[in-house]
Amino acid sequence: MNFKEYMEKASRTDANLGGSMDDVHYIFGMLTEIGELADVFKKNIAYNNPIDWVNVTEELGDFCWYMANFCRKHDFDFEKILDTNIAKLESRYPEKFTEEKANNRDLEKERTILEK
Repeated sequence: MNFKEYMEKASRTDANLGGSMDDVHYIFGMLTEIGELADVFKKNIAYNNPIDWVNVTEELGDFCWYMANFCRKHDFDFEKILDTNIAKLESRYPEKFTEEKANNRDLEKERTILEK
């Protein structure tokens, strides 16, 4: 399934709270799912619980639901977001990640890429 198909299917179960409340719902939802994902790893570190990889993929899917509806509401092209993100990262790290390049970014160049 591509992301456009996913967005369409995810919209079927959207609560449609209206206006900015939709954004609050999506953003808080993404934060909640990231928290649930982090909790799996926290419990692994703190309590030596095994990582439940099925639950990890479930939380990632739930995160994607919120992200898909946020993108749909704002008519964001997710594939363009992905392409732009890779272009920015290729500009920042032409060969591979380095701490030096992470700490000395060309923000004007990156902004130009983001605004294309």
